[in-house]
Amino acid sequence: MDVIYFLKALLKRKWLILISSALAVVAAFFFTMNKPRLYVSTAQMATGLTYTDQIRLRDDHVNMFEVDQKFDGIITTVTSPIVISLLSYDLLLHDMGGKGQPFRTLKEAQQNSAVMKKADKQKLLQLCQQKHDSMQMLSAYRPDERELQDVLKIYGYDYESVRNGLLVARMNRTDYINLIARSEHPELSAYMVNRLYAEFIRYYRSQRSEQTVENVETFESLVVQKKKELDQKVEALRSYKASERVLNVESASGSEMDQIKGFEKKLFDEKANMNTLQASLENINNQLTLASSGKTVYNTSTNSDIISLRRQINDLNEEYQKGGGTDDALEAKIKSLRSQLQGKLDQMTTTSGKNVTNADELQQKKGSLQAQIKATGLNISTLEARIASLRGTLGSYANKEATVGSLQQEVTMAQEDYNKLKEKLNAAIDNRAAPQDGFKQSLIGQPAIKPESSKRLIMMSLSGISVFFLSTLAIIFMEFLDNSLKSPSIFERSVDLKLISTINRTDLHKYSILEILQKKVAVAPDDKKQRQNTFRELLRKLRYEVEHSGKQIFLFTSTESQQGKTTLTQALAYSLSLSNKKVLIIDTNFCNNDLTVQLEAKPTLESLSIPPGKFSMEKIKDIVTRYPSEGVEVIGCKGGDYTPSEILPENHLLNYLPELAKHYDFILLEGAPLNDYTDSKELVNYVQGVIAVFSSSASLTQTDKESIQFLHELGDKCIGAVLNKVKEDYLQL
Repeated sequence: MDVIYFLKALLKRKWLILISSALAVVAAFFFTMNKPRLYVSTAQMATGLTYTDQIRLRDDHVNMFEVDQKFDGIITTVTSPIVISLLSYDLLLHDMGGKGQPFRTLKEAQQNSAVMKKADKQKLLQLCQQKHDSMQMLSAYRPDERELQDVLKIYGYDYESVRNGLLVARMNRTDYINLIARSEHPELSAYMVNRLYAEFIRYYRSQRSEQTVENVETFESLVVQKKKELDQKVEALRSYKASERVLNVESASGSEMDQIKGFEKKLFDEKANMNTLQASLENINNQLTLASSGKTVYNTSTNSDIISLRRQINDLNEEYQKGGGTDDALEAKIKSLRSQLQGKLDQMTTTSGKNVTNADELQQKKGSLQAQIKATGLNISTLEARIASLRGTLGSYANKEATVGSLQQEVTMAQEDYNKLKEKLNAAIDNRAAPQDGFKQSLIGQPAIKPESSKRLIMMSLSGISVFFLSTLAIIFMEFLDNSLKSPSIFERSVDLKLISTINRTDLHKYSILEILQKKVAVAPDDKKQRQNTFRELLRKLRYEVEHSGKQIFLFTSTESQQGKTTLTQALAYSLSLSNKKVLIIDTNFCNNDLTVQLEAKPTLESLSIPPGKFSMEKIKDIVTRYPSEGVEVIGCKGGDYTPSEILPENHLLNYLPELAKHYDFILLEGAPLNDYTDSKELVNYVQGVIAVFSSSASLTQTDKESIQFLHELGDKCIGAVLNKVKEDYLQL
C-alpha cells in the first residue's frame, strides 16, 4: 500500500479522528477540574562525594563511576521503606500526638470509621514512638502494628501515600540531591522534606556506626590470624635454614663453583704433565732398544728439561697476571727459571751437546719417569673425585635453593596479606574515630507561597494529541491488516485483470433495482446538472463498456459465491433496456438459480430441445418470461447439482445463441463460481465475452489466483472485471 492510499483512508475517517481527540480533551478537562491544588517544597543536601579538596585520611582518587553508584545507593536509601516509615511515624506523632498544629484533620466519616473507633490513641502513639526511636518497620503479623498501619492509611501517611508525594533525585551531575515534596498543605510539604533529611541522616549514621564497629572487630580478628600465619611461615623458613646449615644458598653455591674451576685447572695441568712423562718414557724405551742392539745412544734429557722449564714459566706467568703483576717473589722466580731455560738452550749444540749415554743411565731415568707417571695418575684420580664430590654438593644446593625460595615466597605472600589487612583495620579505626560521610543540608525546605500549576492546558493538549495519533495509528494499522479488495487501487495492484467498472454498495431493501435506476434526484440550481445516484452512474459506465465491446453474448461469473453476480446482471439488463436495448437473460447458474427465483422466470432451460432446422422465435416466445421493464426477457432454470454438459439436452438452447443474437441486442448469462464449480468453464464456449465479478469484501486466496489465471488465459474473450459492493468512501481510493 502506498502513502497516498493511507492519507486518503485517514481523510475518509477524519471526523472520527477529530471527534475522538475532542472527547479526549473534554475528558482531560473534567479529570483535572476537581484535582486538588498541590504545594511544592524543595530541600537540598550536599553529599561530599565529589569534593576533592577536603582532608582525607588516605590518598584516594575520585572514580566517577563509583561516585554515580554511591549516589544511586544514597537515593535508594532515602526512598527505602525504613526511612519513609520513620517519616510516617513522625508525621503521625505530629498530627495525632499534638506536637503542633496538625497538617491533616480527619473528616467526620473518617473519625467514625471502625478503625478509629476501635483504636486506643495512647497505645498507638506509644507504639509509634517506640518504632520511631528503635528505627523499626511495622509488621503485618502483629495485630497492634497492623492497627497502626490502618491509622496511618486513614491519615494518608502510609508508605505508598508518602512515597508518591516525594521525589528524590540528583541535581544534574553535581554533588547535590534534591528532596521534593508535594501535598495539599504548604507547611506539610516543607515539614516532609526537612524531616526526610533528618530521618535519613539518623538512620544512615546509625547503620554506618554499627557497620564500622563490625568492620573493626572483623579486621582485628583477621589481622591476628594473618599475623599468626606469618609467624609460622617465618619460623618454618628459619628452621629449614638451621637444619641444613645454610645461611645464604647463593654465596655457598658460588664458593663451590670457584673450587670446581680451580680443581678443573689443576686436573688439566696434571693430564698435560702425564702426557709429557709418557712421551719421555716412550723415548727412554726407544733408547734402551738401540743400546741393546749395540748402537750408540746420545743424551737427550735436555729436551725434557726444557719442556718442563717452559711449563713452569707459563704457570707462574698466569698466576703472576691474576695477582695483578705486583708479586715480587713470583717475578724473581720467573727470572730464575728463564735463566735456567737459557742455560739448557746454550748446552744444545749440533755436536757437543750430544753426549753418549749408557744403558744403566737409561734404566735409572726410566724408573724415575715411571714413578712420576704413577704419582701424576694418583693426582688425577684425586682431583676427579674431588670435582665429582663438589658437583654433587652443587645439586643438593639447587634443591635447597628451591625449598628456600618456596618458603620465602610463602613468607612474602603472608606478609603482603598481613599488611593489607593492617591497612584496612587502620582505615576502619580512622572512620570510627572521624566519620567522613560529608552529608549536609544545603537548602532548608520552605512553605510554598502559591500552589503548583495544575497544568490543565498541557494535560488537555497532550490528551488530545495522544488520542489523535493513537486513532491515526489504529486506522492505519487496521487498513494495513485488511487485505480485502476494498478499493479500485488495491484491486488493480492485486488482480491481473482489467477493471472495467466499479459498482458501489446499494441498499436494495428500501428500493428495488428498477426504482433505483429510474429515480432521479433534483439538483440545486447553482450546481451543474448531474445525476446524484452513484449506483446508477457507475452502472452506466459498465453499460458503456458492454455496448462498446463489440460483443453481444456475455457470461457473468466470479471466483466465489456471494459476489453480487445476480444483482449486477439484473441491474445491467435494466440499464440496457433504459437505453432502448432488447436484452435476454438466461439463468445458467444451476447451483444457485436466484435469477429464476427473483425474476419469477419459467424454469425451461434444462428441458428445452429444438431440433436442427426447426428453430424459430415463436418457440422462444413461449418459454421466455417478460419483466415489467420493457425490453428485458428471462429464461429460467430448475437448478440442481449438475453442470451444463450433464443436464442440457442434445439440441439445447445454448446452441442457438447466435440465432438469438439476431433478435436481441444483448444476451446475458450468469454462471456458477469458478473456485467451486466447472459450469462457467463449460459455458465459456457458448459466449463471446466473459465478465468477472469481485466483491470488495473478498480476499484473494490461492484458489482465487488459479481462477484468475484461467480468466487471463481466455485472452480477448475476457472483457475484464467489475469490483462490486464498494463502499462510497473507498470509490476514490
